[in-house]
Amino acid sequence: MSMDPLFSRLMATCALLWGGLVWANEPVDTVEAAHEAAPRNYGNLRIGGSLSSRHPTICLELAPLDRLSVEGCGTGSGFLHHDPEPEIAHFRANVKLTDWKVGRLWLQPRLSAGFAELQIGEDGSGFDFTGTGATGVETAGPEMGASLRALMPVASGVELVGELGVGAAWFPNAPQLVQPQSSWQPSASLTLGVGF
Repeated sequence: MSMDPLFSRLMATCALLWGGLVWANEPVDTVEAAHEAAPRNYGNLRIGGSLSSRHPTICLELAPLDRLSVEGCGTGSGFLHHDPEPEIAHFRANVKLTDWKVGRLWLQPRLSAGFAELQIGEDGSGFDFTGTGATGVETAGPEMGASLRALMPVASGVELVGELGVGAAWFPNAPQLVQPQSSWQPSASLTLGVGF
C-alpha cells in the first residue's frame, strides 16, 4: 500500500505535537532510574496514523494488570467509513518490559502478540483465519510487534499517552483474496491520546 499525502501530513502533525509536548517540559538529558512508580494507566484512547490504512487509526487499550494490556486498533470501517480500501485492524496483548523516567515523561518499551485482520472491501462480522470470508475480501492471521509508549501525567491520574509501534502480520490466505495481497504485512503506527 502506498502512502498518500494526507497520511504523510497526519503522521508529521502527530510527531510535531508529541515532540512539542516533550520539548515544552523538562530537558530530556536527565534520564533517571525508575525509583518512583510510573503512573498506572488503566485505559487510554489514542488516534493517529498507520501504514496499514489511509484513514486515521483509533486505538482503545485496557490494562487489567500493570504490565499487561489488551488493545484493538483500526479505522472504524463499517461505522466511521465505508471505503473499500485495503486496511488492517489489530487485536493484541501488550507486555510492558520496564519503565524509564525522562523529565516528566515515562517511557515504556513493550512487546505485543495477537492477531490482525486484513480487509480489502466491506468488513463482515467475525474473523476468518482459514479462508477469505464469504465475499473473498477479508482474512485474519497472527501478528507480533514492539512499541515504545510514552506517558506524561497531567492531573489527578490523567496522562497524555503516545505510542510508536511496529509489527508484522502473517495472512496465509491473503493471496486468495479477490485482490491478491502479500501474505506478510508489516505495519508501523504513531498514535496520541489520553488515558487514566
